[in-house]
Amino acid sequence: MQILWKIKEQYASLRKSEKAVADYMLAHDDKIEKMTIAELAEQSGVSQPTVMRFLKAIGYDSFREVKLAFATQRAEKNVLPQQNSPLGISISPNDTIEDVPSKIIHNTIALLEDSLKRISKTELKKAVEAIKNAEQLVIYSVENSNTTAIDLMTKLLYLGIPCRIYEDAYLQKISAGNLHEGDVAIGISYSGYSKNTVDVMKLAKKRKATTLVITNFTNTPLTQQADILIETSNQQFLYGNTIFSRTTHLAVVDMLYMGILVSDYDTYTKRMQKNSEIITNEAYETHSND
Repeated sequence: MQILWKIKEQYASLRKSEKAVADYMLAHDDKIEKMTIAELAEQSGVSQPTVMRFLKAIGYDSFREVKLAFATQRAEKNVLPQQNSPLGISISPNDTIEDVPSKIIHNTIALLEDSLKRISKTELKKAVEAIKNAEQLVIYSVENSNTTAIDLMTKLLYLGIPCRIYEDAYLQKISAGNLHEGDVAIGISYSGYSKNTVDVMKLAKKRKATTLVITNFTNTPLTQQADILIETSNQQFLYGNTIFSRTTHLAVVDMLYMGILVSDYDTYTKRMQKNSEIITNEAYETHSND
């Protein structure tokens, strides 16, 4: 496992002073090979014993081992470029199954944090109001984005907001062509270049429906059709999008769901309770001794 991943994996369990060393290493990994332990301690604002405790916490017995680890990481020529990885993250033939959890979790956290910076609260509020006031609400998506679309439909139905999804491309176009002012069309696409989704949203906009777009990238054919735009992290590549686009888009679904809920808490919690009771008999009883 590369040393930077080791630091990130152990970061949460470090003491405050040890995190200072970790922060410096993560921000200046290109300088560590040429530093002495005294210089590292000074730059991190801690003592040398603290640096040694940090090194042991991440699995190294000496600063020399750490410098070698950084040199090895720099020298690795066989790391696959992120855009060619089936996961959308850097992987190496030297990685092991044990490395997978930390890589997936760290990548997911980074994408969510980036999404938090990019999502406009103003646009989110507009989206909530548009969904609440829609006369008709239809969600359009293809392939991997269908997962997000179904999750959004499920949550809206629990809140008592009728909505529809058409998986058939022909039915999507017929549906969009029958929308009108007061209706809302929601288009979900990781890249913003899914031709069918772009076409139906263009048609919905032509019919004067309000168009809400959830995507990762700006200046795409899909964003050009958006009256309301919710843009998530674009720190991903088009190759491997089936893995991580789901994470950020499902987070947006939860934001919309919670936004609607808090906008009129009493009304929507009553609807949730009623709809939950409808399907109560569809689950087996739970037993405390299970």
